[in-house]
Amino acid sequence: MTQTLASSQSTEFVELPTEVAGLLKAEAKRSRKSVAQIVLQWLEDQSDGREAAKRMQDLKSGKTKAIPADEVYARLGI
Repeated sequence: MTQTLASSQSTEFVELPTEVAGLLKAEAKRSRKSVAQIVLQWLEDQSDGREAAKRMQDLKSGKTKAIPADEVYARLGI
């Protein structure tokens, strides 16, 4: 069984399994956020995770290098 989540401020509709829709609604209520805000935050977190993984791969492959924090602080005058 699926459930459609929609918002009066939204133009997109997503059909989800009832269990998932229930989890989203419960989290929205618990966090006092809209379902849309929760989904948007999750999407942003996924994007951040992909970027972090890419940067870590670049670091491991030698494509980029790490700069020690004390060197960064010195450059910034901190």
